[in-house]
Amino acid sequence: MEKIPPWKEAATLIIAARVTLKELVGVSLANALSSSKSTTGQSRCDYRLLMVKRSNLSSFMANAFVFPGGKAEIKDFSPNWWEVFSRQGITKHDIEKFCSKVTGPRPDMIIKSSTLKYSNVKNTENYLPPDVALRISAIRETFEETGISILTRSSIRSDDDSSSILDGIDIKGWRDKIRKDPLSFVDFCLEANVCPDIWTLHEWWDWLTPTSVGHKRYDTMFYICCLDKQPSVILDQSEVITYRWGTPEEFLEEHCVNAAFLAPPQVYELSRLIHFKNYQMLQKFVRYRSVKGVERWLPVLCSCKDGALSLLPGDDMYPKKPDYIGKAPGKDLPKTVEEVRQSCQQLHRMEICGPSCTTYSNIVPQCSHLQPKTYRPSQPIVQSFL
Repeated sequence: MEKIPPWKEAATLIIAARVTLKELVGVSLANALSSSKSTTGQSRCDYRLLMVKRSNLSSFMANAFVFPGGKAEIKDFSPNWWEVFSRQGITKHDIEKFCSKVTGPRPDMIIKSSTLKYSNVKNTENYLPPDVALRISAIRETFEETGISILTRSSIRSDDDSSSILDGIDIKGWRDKIRKDPLSFVDFCLEANVCPDIWTLHEWWDWLTPTSVGHKRYDTMFYICCLDKQPSVILDQSEVITYRWGTPEEFLEEHCVNAAFLAPPQVYELSRLIHFKNYQMLQKFVRYRSVKGVERWLPVLCSCKDGALSLLPGDDMYPKKPDYIGKAPGKDLPKTVEEVRQSCQQLHRMEICGPSCTTYSNIVPQCSHLQPKTYRPSQPIVQSFL
């Protein structure tokens, strides 16, 4: 009998919001007048990313700044969602067409979702496909945590202001209900005459928590969503306690000087996003890459004399057959992280020294994705260790 994987499936949403010209000019002027102006040039970036800080009581990644998101629930796959889409004129054929557009690699959580496979549901034929359900998970969790609604209605034209889409709806009351029962998200959408805007969420990457890291593991799909303006945030004040809008450089700078704790996957993805200073270029790349697929990466950890390594596929030291299930600690290397790096040619890793993490990569990215850049505080950013 096939064993149930020792992890849960999850979905995370990277929200990139365009900064208005007025805001951008204001930030640039403030930096120009400040005697402590950063050398990294964040003001030239015309978009901001949203990160939330998890409570110190959180059972996973306590005190870390993360992108909004959380665990996928079987109710995100519920057949009840077909009525929500149907009311907006979206048929099952439309959904099937949406799910078939990706031509690149598909990870296990898309082709054989464990949330669906190992649920107590006997007949899952009429349930939503993972491509849709995981997007609903990301949208639902983002709504619960931040109050940001990634929703749409068929009557809204592209030139309409959709900010008032939920006027007259008891948002706080519904967030409380959805937090207690994810299936309430269906009822909320039916009452508001909206549906999750799955079309604005594009696949970014799939990260699996390493073995021997804490007591919980997640297979997490990272999605990215580009918004033309920055939405308001109202935190739930339970799992997340504060939030920040910032550029990739700002978050990495704070992480490098130990002002903000970021988990390695967040550091890696920020190191990819740092390629973009321009919102339109980011949006164009996101749309271009949306059909290229993603791979699931399992980081493999090793200890060094002065830190640790998080090895990724393609690195000289990455095992040919990584252990996805085991709990044994990684190798203990009698060298410093720099000494180990100097002894290798193909690099695809994160070096972890204390609470901070730095990305190194000189391999060709898969799925038409970006090679991360190596970021060091108050120094020129370099293409990742070429």
